[in-house]
Amino acid sequence: MKNIFTHTRVRPALLAAVLGLALYGNAGAATYTTLDSAASKVSFGYSQMSVDMTGGFSEVKATELQFDPATPDTARIALEIALKGVDAGYAEANTELAKDEWLNTAKFPLASFTARKVTALGDNRFEAAGDLVIKGNTRPITVPFTVTETADNGVFKGQFTLQRSDFNIGEGQWKDFSIVADNITITFSLVAKP
Repeated sequence: MKNIFTHTRVRPALLAAVLGLALYGNAGAATYTTLDSAASKVSFGYSQMSVDMTGGFSEVKATELQFDPATPDTARIALEIALKGVDAGYAEANTELAKDEWLNTAKFPLASFTARKVTALGDNRFEAAGDLVIKGNTRPITVPFTVTETADNGVFKGQFTLQRSDFNIGEGQWKDFSIVADNITITFSLVAKP
């Protein structure tokens, strides 16, 4: 009888301890305020003459960052990407992309994204609805992403597709999608610290 009594009292105590740890974990969730630009990566994929190509950007920074996974509705996120740091995979393409017909980096050195609303989707999945600005053109987009938290930082990963024609990337003869496709896939891994 003594063993049964002890056993039945241990179960509620164990359950309370587990629930307490879970609540403590949520209450102690980090609020991320600083982007680690050196550890963060933004890349893109595109199709040129039906051949898949990839590229990336050498610099991304946050002009505003306030994100707590427990309260995503209070998030403030504003990012800038230096277009002069574009690398499309080879030097000739990089020179071409800087020209007026493509990114016109002399006049528009930065692309930016500003979130208007962040929504939790469950299982560490979120989506940010906001404005993407490239080459002076603003378009609303929704960006899905996940957040993986460690003791030191949070890693925000996601992917979305944009149409280059929406931003006048590729003007004149380059509006023809038979050479360079309209769809550009953006992939990111952003490392943030509390």
